[in-house]
Amino acid sequence: MLIPVLISGILLSQAPQLPLTSTQATEVLKTSDAKTPEHPLLTFAEALDLAEKQSPSIEATRARLQQAGELSAKAWADYLPSITANGTYTRFPRELSFSFPDAPEPIPFQKKNQLAGEVRAQQALLVPTLWPAIQNAYLGERAAGLTAENARRETLFAVARAYLGAASLRESLAVQEQLLDVRRGFERDAKSRYEVGDVERLALLRATLDRKEAEQEVVRGRNAYATAKSALASLIGRPVDFEVIPPRDAAVAIHTEAHDVAAAERAALERRPDAAAARLDVDLAQGTRTQVMLEYLPNLHATANYSLTNAAGLTGQSRTWTAGLALSWTLFDGGLREATLRESSGRIAEARANLRGTEELIRDEVRKARGELETAEANLSTAEERVKLAVESAHLAKESFDAGATTYLQVTDANATLASAQLSVVAESLNVQLSRLALARAMGLFDPTGHSLVKP
Repeated sequence: MLIPVLISGILLSQAPQLPLTSTQATEVLKTSDAKTPEHPLLTFAEALDLAEKQSPSIEATRARLQQAGELSAKAWADYLPSITANGTYTRFPRELSFSFPDAPEPIPFQKKNQLAGEVRAQQALLVPTLWPAIQNAYLGERAAGLTAENARRETLFAVARAYLGAASLRESLAVQEQLLDVRRGFERDAKSRYEVGDVERLALLRATLDRKEAEQEVVRGRNAYATAKSALASLIGRPVDFEVIPPRDAAVAIHTEAHDVAAAERAALERRPDAAAARLDVDLAQGTRTQVMLEYLPNLHATANYSLTNAAGLTGQSRTWTAGLALSWTLFDGGLREATLRESSGRIAEARANLRGTEELIRDEVRKARGELETAEANLSTAEERVKLAVESAHLAKESFDAGATTYLQVTDANATLASAQLSVVAESLNVQLSRLALARAMGLFDPTGHSLVKP
């Protein structure tokens, strides 16, 4: 939203100059934007798209999500066959053999250079603790996805705030630069009038001080704008080689559900990733307790073994194999399972309490965001009315001065009030846009790029 810049610039040495109307001010801004800027313009949508593609924070989030995506594969690995192979080489001081009367030749029992190899295979047949472990792995992947999605949206929200802040500072800088031009004109006019004796030296000193203060404000504004662009560039992962422009109102529109408190809270609880992740944490805690309970049951594995050696020994066989079943059942472990059960019950209670806390926090954020938006809109309306009154006041001050009814300083004060009102409009417009973004985020509706990390 373009904020009309209405600096009147009433120079006393010239004919009365009326303040710009909103339409005229908008045309001035359009003409200014049409000029070739120092750097290419970066729009609000382009900044969010760049953040989605190359933000370091979002890249790290995707990497963490990729790591979490292997939880189910690791859980299934305990239920799939495992095969291990090993080999040995042993050198003995001498070779040992046995001789039997009827044997044609001695039977080697220990060769000087002995080789042996073995292959072992194991398959889980009945391992009750793995059933909830696999289910918990899938729940963990979903929870990690929701956490990553929440982190992604928070990063995009930070980018949006940084962009709007930089755009607001650019608008404020434009107002301050126009005010500086007006102050310089006032100073020139005051100097001319002082030289011919129309005004006192106090008027010239006041004009000079106002001009110096305006110059300081312009320097501060430029530095603040540069700092804001630098912060935005670090978030989107690109050099500071761009300019920003205020986005249109459609970029930060209000959802219809936001007008009703109950509907807004329901939408937030249903759509926010952190609320869904908190609910999954409760399921994970319950699954962990189930896994501990199943540790009371026995485990059954199928095993197989194949070995090969160059020393056949008394059997005369260099190759052997075995197959069988292995049953294990922990009957007593010193109370470890009971302690783990009590611990898991505490974790369930903690997860449920965290869920309630998250839901209450979300409701509070929705209510607070709605209240802040209402306040920001009211303040913007008031600031716009102040601009209208300040414009009229500047008119009257100029007319009164021309009629000799007011002093030069009163005209200066009227223009300073007008500039302050215009800067207030810029600031309150930013607050409205930020409040809209905050409300969309609180309701779980802020996903400007639509590239969610969570599969539907």
